[in-house]
Amino acid sequence: MNPVPNREYIEVCAAAIHHHQQHQYPQHQHPHQHHQHHQQHQAVALNTLLSNTAPPPPPPVQLPHPHELKAPPPPHEHQPHCKQQCFVFTEIADIELPPEITKLGSEKLKNGAIAAAAYKMSACSDTGSEPSHSTRNRRVIVVLGIMLLCIAMAGGIPLALQLRSSSLLEARLAFIRRLLAESPLIEGSSWQPPTRNAVNRSSSVGLLNEVRRNHVGAVFWPISVPCGAQYLDAVQLALEGIDEARRITANTDALHIVLSADEMEETHIRGEVAVMLGLGGGHTLGASLAVLRSMYLLGARFVSITSLECTTPWAAACIRSHDYLFEENATHSINEFGKTVLYEMNRLGMLVEISQLSEAAMISALHTAKAPVLLLNAVPISLCNSSSVASIPDRVLSLLSDNGGVIMLNLERCDERRFSVREAINAINYVRKVAGVDHIGLGGAPKSYAFLLAELARDRVWGNAAIKKLIGGNVVRILREVETLKNRLPLYEDWIPRELVESTSYCRYPET
Repeated sequence: MNPVPNREYIEVCAAAIHHHQQHQYPQHQHPHQHHQHHQQHQAVALNTLLSNTAPPPPPPVQLPHPHELKAPPPPHEHQPHCKQQCFVFTEIADIELPPEITKLGSEKLKNGAIAAAAYKMSACSDTGSEPSHSTRNRRVIVVLGIMLLCIAMAGGIPLALQLRSSSLLEARLAFIRRLLAESPLIEGSSWQPPTRNAVNRSSSVGLLNEVRRNHVGAVFWPISVPCGAQYLDAVQLALEGIDEARRITANTDALHIVLSADEMEETHIRGEVAVMLGLGGGHTLGASLAVLRSMYLLGARFVSITSLECTTPWAAACIRSHDYLFEENATHSINEFGKTVLYEMNRLGMLVEISQLSEAAMISALHTAKAPVLLLNAVPISLCNSSSVASIPDRVLSLLSDNGGVIMLNLERCDERRFSVREAINAINYVRKVAGVDHIGLGGAPKSYAFLLAELARDRVWGNAAIKKLIGGNVVRILREVETLKNRLPLYEDWIPRELVESTSYCRYPET
């Protein structure tokens, strides 16, 4: 059995390995040749360690001539050689040595060459870990870049979305008031103006304080005529109503009669309330297209085809009274003359208002009209079936998207019961689901419009653009579409058939 080598013997072996690395492998050799030399000397070193004889003396070193000496390379050129040295000692460490050598304590070798080699290997290992650290830095940079991108995108979110996430009511109210200052809130209820005496007793600043407090920018003003005046003096009463409206608005700077969508927006910019005049029932026309054209020249820009429970010879109204007496020749929808009236209104550029028609007449009007229709002071019948407002069936609501029309919801009361804010919001969302966001307007609200819209803005679907459509943008759109169709249809000069009015009490001069 071979004797255990002593410490001096091992130091001699380590010195031999170090000598081979420093002098026997020139740096200009090819890396493959260099590796072969390392393997040969590793074998020699191992055999020396395992043999019980002294290691052979190192070969004599031939020193070069002084003129052949070269300058040592710069320090940074030895960095690749460090990796080669690490490779050599790593492979030697991987060789399975006899237990006689491995059982020597590491504390005996801490001053030797092998300990120095281990230090070099550790240093090189630290160098090799740099790519992993660099990769980790790149990942951190990518994550930070994504976070900065998200912050930049958040900065571009519209103000409405930021306020919607806020629970502060005052912040939402301020946002709504700014919207109402930019776009007119068009109210579509049966607005009742002040009397002439009230106007004369008040200044222009104090007039219609409630309207201004409610941020209303424009109103539809239907000239109301009792249904009992049909076949009598309904046309005369309508003319007198138009004259009264003109005199009321002339006595104050708070109201201004407008004839188009552009004038409505200009009036809102000046801080005045725009008024669009119309007729509150087809019976005010006296079943005459000539009267219809004359009303347009006087400033009427919409006509309700019928008023509540006031059927005309050419259009059927919605009847809710069980004791109502129907005329013998009364229509249940819209007859041919009624369709001619719709065509002439489209040619003139007048809005067709259909909220008080029967369901069959509403559907017929939606299919007949060449321009979008309007429904004033209305509410879905599934939410309120009342005689105080126009109750609209869901089937009619679903057809609005095909026609392009707008329903203006009266969310103030159902009969004597006032709507809560939550009920009003549910009604708005219900109509939006059935008809679409492009077909909704407002005609009344619980408390105030600003408060209703501020609560509505809590919902994620009601952003800046949607709220502008609701408060008046949709109405302005259909006004422009009606104006675009003006004078593009042929002139209609038909007369209502005689048999439709023979049994009525019309006082008419006999035609020759």
